[in-house]
Amino acid sequence: MIRHIFSEAVGALAHYRLRSALTMLSIVWGVASLMLLLAYGQGFEHALTRAFLQIGKDLVVVFPGQTSLQAGGERSGRRIPLELSDVKAIQDGVPTVEAVSPEVRRFWPCTFNDRIRSYGVSGVYAGYARIRNAALARGRYLSEEDVLHRRRVVVIGDNLRKELFSGLPALGSDIKINGVRFTVIGILEKKTQISNYSTPDDMTAFVPFTTLAGITDARYLDDIVLLPASNLFRDRITADVRAALARAHNFNVNDTRAVEIIEWSKFLALVTSLSLGLKILLTIIGTLTLSIGAVGVVNIMLVSVAERTREIGVLRALGARRKHVLLQILFEGLILTLTGGLLGFLLAAVLIKAIGSLPFLGPLFEDTSGRSDIHLAVSLSALVVSSTILTAVGVIAGMIPAIRAARLDPVQAIRSE
Repeated sequence: MIRHIFSEAVGALAHYRLRSALTMLSIVWGVASLMLLLAYGQGFEHALTRAFLQIGKDLVVVFPGQTSLQAGGERSGRRIPLELSDVKAIQDGVPTVEAVSPEVRRFWPCTFNDRIRSYGVSGVYAGYARIRNAALARGRYLSEEDVLHRRRVVVIGDNLRKELFSGLPALGSDIKINGVRFTVIGILEKKTQISNYSTPDDMTAFVPFTTLAGITDARYLDDIVLLPASNLFRDRITADVRAALARAHNFNVNDTRAVEIIEWSKFLALVTSLSLGLKILLTIIGTLTLSIGAVGVVNIMLVSVAERTREIGVLRALGARRKHVLLQILFEGLILTLTGGLLGFLLAAVLIKAIGSLPFLGPLFEDTSGRSDIHLAVSLSALVVSSTILTAVGVIAGMIPAIRAARLDPVQAIRSE
């Protein structure tokens, strides 16, 4: 029975080929628009998240602070500076930390030939690269031997390279930092970095901590950066680090102001919320576009029901039940909607493939690599969302005229002109 009703629905649509094709066009455009908008939202989220995580995926930064609670006979309001011994205390007392590095920052003039400009200069350990997601374009990063032997070597950011060398080979060249000669051993990849706590990495020179300590007072650290050993320890890392520093500086372990510990991953929720809001907005816009197509399907099906009133009356007189009429009209609406939806999916896939990517943060950061662009792709989530919305639209578009057709009185329908 169902197969017969389905074949009748297909035959009715084939009889009105032009009308069916024009009706499907609105669905094709609605589905293609929805898919394109969802692909853009997904690409925007990936690009924004990647730019945010350029600072370091699981970065934790410790800054000096001031006590707000009394502890061990010490009054509150005492300054808590960070020293190199605190790095050792974290290494020895916090097993949940995989890598840790001190950081002392200076803003010094850097010179190459007759070019001179001031940049950020950071004295760090070799593990800093892993903590801060420092990918290299050329050369190598600082090593443990560089730190141990106080070598005068430097790794520079991409913008620093462009401004100081202006197309000349930088790797292996010597530059002067605050009057001291350093050899460039590495150049960082271009970073589209939208979050930071100091000078952007693109505008920074990184030197061994021990070398920097030999030419300036580095007793007190600007900060300590560290990387949790695993995501499983992310929730306890702050408490463990604060406890280790509380033992070293004799402050209350519950005093959150004694040292300021920032987990950068917690700020990722802001990026996620922004992306989610955009995706919801784009989904609403796409759904409204698709709904306009559904309205067209409803109107055409209502016109079809009106034109076939006598036909429906004859079918009812010959024994067809209300549910048979309802199913036939419903099938017609679903066939129109789902066929248009399939064509819309194919059109969207072709357009997404043709577009590929759209500029996003690249022009802002002068990045021509394309890594910071919004890359469009047909994702499984977009297919699921589009299919769900399309099915709902198809049922509604077919049900309204189907119910009207099923409620027609057979006698009145046969008499209809």
